[in-house]
Amino acid sequence: MNVLEEEICCRRTKVVVGRNAVEYLRNEVRGGKVILIKQKAVDVNRVVKVLDGEVYEITLEGVEQDKDIEKAFSIVNYMYSIGMQRNDYVVAVGGGTLTDVAGFISSLYMRGVKLVNIPTTLLGMVDAALGGKNGVNFRGVKNIIGTFYQPDLVVADLGFLDTLPQEEYLNGLAEVVKYGISLDRGFFDYLRDHVDEVLKKKDEAVEYMVYRSMKNKLGIVKEDPLELKGVRIVLNFGHTFGHAIESASGFTVKHGKAVALGMAMETMFGVEIGATKEYCIELVVDMLRRYDLPTSMEDLEVDVDMKKVIEAVNRDKKRYGGSISMPILIDIGSWIRVDVPLDKVVGYLSKWIG
Repeated sequence: MNVLEEEICCRRTKVVVGRNAVEYLRNEVRGGKVILIKQKAVDVNRVVKVLDGEVYEITLEGVEQDKDIEKAFSIVNYMYSIGMQRNDYVVAVGGGTLTDVAGFISSLYMRGVKLVNIPTTLLGMVDAALGGKNGVNFRGVKNIIGTFYQPDLVVADLGFLDTLPQEEYLNGLAEVVKYGISLDRGFFDYLRDHVDEVLKKKDEAVEYMVYRSMKNKLGIVKEDPLELKGVRIVLNFGHTFGHAIESASGFTVKHGKAVALGMAMETMFGVEIGATKEYCIELVVDMLRRYDLPTSMEDLEVDVDMKKVIEAVNRDKKRYGGSISMPILIDIGSWIRVDVPLDKVVGYLSKWIG
């Protein structure tokens, strides 16, 4: 079992990674009221057994529609109705959608209650559950309303991945690969050399990749917790185009697949604007294909309207005036922030997609 602990933005965040990591909760959640937000398809018995407190369960489907702002406010209303206090807990057990919602409502209620994230998907473990960036959807726009609120504890229990469908596992692997491509050349090499062990969910490989992914993210979040230094933007590598594709598809394209394609597209875009070394295209595309992730629009097997993709890019929250801030690769494991004229981005997308 691996444990990480960091002081981030006036809150101490602890991360526990390993099989049976939920046992760690016995010493962390003691007494008071506990709002347990659970995903319908997830067995939470192991979690309930180790929680010491008055537990109130809320079940969500774990789909993107759960992130609608009205649904989030309905949970806040329930918290108020049972008399929750600031020293009580919100415990989220599920995928990234649930931890997003839990973080958002925890930050709002009484200006902050204790938050424990127990992600049950790979995507949740390496991305949404860690970092304190919480978003909900408004008028069909993904994560357009949100807060920064660090969890007190993140428990990545690898046992939950045993029953995770392979499609959802691949969905999370896109974010894992992102850390190797954009931040960590050594991790990139590890992922390239251990494809079989990772895809077959071998314990040693899975624990290492989850731990190293979370360590990479925690390091960036500690350096730039509120996105004020321009450092945290690297975590959005692949997301400028990826989110646009995801939104344009009406969220029928999975987040990981959209981000994977976004990484391929943004690497090619980086080469086009003269920032990225040309050989990175081959390395990035090869890595994505090794993990059965899309590198072309055809790979998505979903028709995505180009006009809607461009509209979504125009609404991107990283847009400032006539430019959009993007993390662009220099080489594998290194990057630079570039403020790209929006017309150049739109022109590239039009040419790339058709």
